[in-house]
Amino acid sequence: MGARKLLLRLPAWFRFTVITLAVFVCGVVASRPATGDNGVPPSADVIAAANAVDAFVAPSATHDPYLNLPSDFAREMGRDPQTITAPDGTLRVVDAGGGCSGPAGDTEWDFSAACRAHDLGYDLLRYADHKGDPLGPQARKALDDRLTTDLHAQCRLNPRGAQQSCHAVAETYALGLKFNSWRQRWGAPGHEPVVAWAFGSAVVVFLLLARLHGRRRESTTANSLPLVLAHAEQDRYATFLRLFSLALLVLGETVATLAHLRGVGTPWLWALQAVPLFFFAGGHANLRSWQAHQGGFGCWVSSRTSWLLRPVLAFVLLWVVLFAALNLMDVEVDAYSRLITHPLWFLGVYLLAVAATPAAAWLHRHFRRTTPFVLVLVTLAVEIARTSTDWKTGGYANLIVGALLMQQIGFFYADGTLTVLSRRLLAALGAVTLPALVFFSDYPRSMMVLGVAQVCLALLARGRVTSWLDGRSWHVVDFARRAPMTVYLAYLAGVGALVGLLGLTQAPVWLVLGLVPLILLFHRFERRLVRLQRLPHESHRTRLATAMGVSFGTLGVLGFVVSGFLGDGVLVLLPVDPLQNLIHLLLGWYLIHTARTGSCDTRLPWLLTALACVPPMLALDPAPPVVVLHAVAIGLAALGAIPRSRPRTPAATAAAATPSLDGLVAAGAPAANPTR
Repeated sequence: MGARKLLLRLPAWFRFTVITLAVFVCGVVASRPATGDNGVPPSADVIAAANAVDAFVAPSATHDPYLNLPSDFAREMGRDPQTITAPDGTLRVVDAGGGCSGPAGDTEWDFSAACRAHDLGYDLLRYADHKGDPLGPQARKALDDRLTTDLHAQCRLNPRGAQQSCHAVAETYALGLKFNSWRQRWGAPGHEPVVAWAFGSAVVVFLLLARLHGRRRESTTANSLPLVLAHAEQDRYATFLRLFSLALLVLGETVATLAHLRGVGTPWLWALQAVPLFFFAGGHANLRSWQAHQGGFGCWVSSRTSWLLRPVLAFVLLWVVLFAALNLMDVEVDAYSRLITHPLWFLGVYLLAVAATPAAAWLHRHFRRTTPFVLVLVTLAVEIARTSTDWKTGGYANLIVGALLMQQIGFFYADGTLTVLSRRLLAALGAVTLPALVFFSDYPRSMMVLGVAQVCLALLARGRVTSWLDGRSWHVVDFARRAPMTVYLAYLAGVGALVGLLGLTQAPVWLVLGLVPLILLFHRFERRLVRLQRLPHESHRTRLATAMGVSFGTLGVLGFVVSGFLGDGVLVLLPVDPLQNLIHLLLGWYLIHTARTGSCDTRLPWLLTALACVPPMLALDPAPPVVVLHAVAIGLAALGAIPRSRPRTPAATAAAATPSLDGLVAAGAPAANPTR
């Protein structure tokens, strides 16, 4: 019995408890920031702050710690420090606005003096961090130990007839304090979006439970593919192209990341840039799949993208848990995190290309030659605007336009136009474009030229590679197309061993060894097919859920590329963090599922969508683009929750669904139920 089936057999309250605890633990661990000690020699002001901390943790009745405060401390931190005599007779420096932040406040035993002195000590840590030289973990640990000692001493000095109760409260305060300090890695205390984290964690629980509940209506079967790939077998070379370009792309990204970490230049890396070939081969699959479809935009795109988001989300959840465990042990694995997430950027762009396929196919049918020409002009116009002005996001725009251009060229291969070109013409174009890379070395012009060269070489090699694939080599390709994320996980195990040998991370050996059984378990998950009921209609909500699902799925994937599993970053104009990325990815996966099953015609998915858009807006200082994006999403979700009207557009039948079992390397053929 699988873990999912076992979980479904358990009571609902138990499933809720298990998932909530898992999300809470991973959320708390993942929220731990990097250590505050940057190894830089401290300045005079920071040395004064360190001396003041020493005076705070070793108070006496003869020395006033006020004398040790930095000269600009009160002005910089907005505090009014005052010297008082504590109940134990020692001199302390406190701030009148401080106090105990526990549930009982200063308590009946009067912990106020100790708590206020501790608060001012924390202000010294913030002061040093503000100066750019944060104090080490020992400073915060010493302040926390001082507070614990003072609280228990106050219980002995002022027991009020309940000394044991006082000691219990003091120990509770101390444990809560040390837990929060551990969570912040003993660095400078900071104001954190606790409400946003709590709300976001609750949303993650709700999304997981909602999707898990939907599993009851599904059935799974082994990925034997007897009928689904009958048509795909006719063009093994197209499948090979997708795999080959994907392998080159991932290898190139890994080499680039390793070279960056080692401080080595990579002027030759363009030889591994197979981005044009990947989207060219993807265009071939997308067009043939769309042409075989008998329905609207929503059913096709949701079917086409669901098999991609499902293993990607499982992959992300796996690594979130693994890195939470490493973070728990204070292991520095940021370099390994970047190696894992950075090659996933093409998945986000590929989702956009899939969503654009219906419109691109219409343009290909009515404006075959004009559409690629216009896309080339748009690429050049964006590049001119980017280089002549300070348009920082122009490179991202050109990446998307370039992907759409190569997909459009892939349409010509799918309809047989490129296959009739003579080998002499292809060889001539390849001979011209490869040397031209020397003169067009800047992106995106190099990608345009490289794309032409790669397409010419791919068409020239078509005959020989097809003959080679008729042998046993096809079994390797066939396995990779059935479980691409499993292959990628195995690849990461090898990369992890290499990174450990190079000394780029502190990841323990057991992490790499532990991936071996996880690879087997993940392969078992990925090779399972999900059987869904046939949809009788495609409504406007189906199309809206599909569009929003693809958008949020793309934001989630690209957000992890920018932030990794442990940090944060900026995606174009949107500040992102792992929790926000996970919510986006889960929400995209959930909306795509509701579009496939027809449950998007009910109110619950839209209410949950609106709820999932709230946490990013609860940040301490949310960026305007974040507020606008999620406010618009909430508005669309409110429209989707309006009582439905009668659907009009027939949906795709199960027999015409897109093959979901090939991942990114799926052949564009009509798929029989089941789909992934």
